[in-house]
Amino acid sequence: MEVKDVSLYKNALMHKSLYKITETSNERLEFLGDSVLSAVIAHYLFDKTPGEDEGYLTKMRSKVVSREHLNEIGKELELSSLMYTKIPLSQFGENIHGNLFEALTGAVFLDKGYNTCERFIYKTVIQTHINIESLEGKKVFNLMV
Repeated sequence: MEVKDVSLYKNALMHKSLYKITETSNERLEFLGDSVLSAVIAHYLFDKTPGEDEGYLTKMRSKVVSREHLNEIGKELELSSLMYTKIPLSQFGENIHGNLFEALTGAVFLDKGYNTCERFIYKTVIQTHINIESLEGKKVFNLMV
């Protein structure tokens, strides 16, 4: 994937500790990435589970985009090793991994558009971590066998 705007990806990995109050951190990209992730996962579940009602779809989507699940994906991608910050990584909680993944997703969306971002989410989340039957139970991560 050829990057059009490198600054988007740098911003996605830029912790707010490096910014003055009036400048932007990766939190805006995190917000956008969270929304795009939710939309792509909702579309996937809608297509893969015909006949299921809104409650079922909502429950399954929330399992996929749960903080715990996104933290695991962010860890797997080792995004924290790429983060720009003034704070030692040891002082961050687990949520930094999922936050970085959401911010990266937002950067991909802005840089490459919805279709490429959808393919990115399919590759990093759906193809490697989702199995509908397992989602119906308690397990969420590493569900593909």
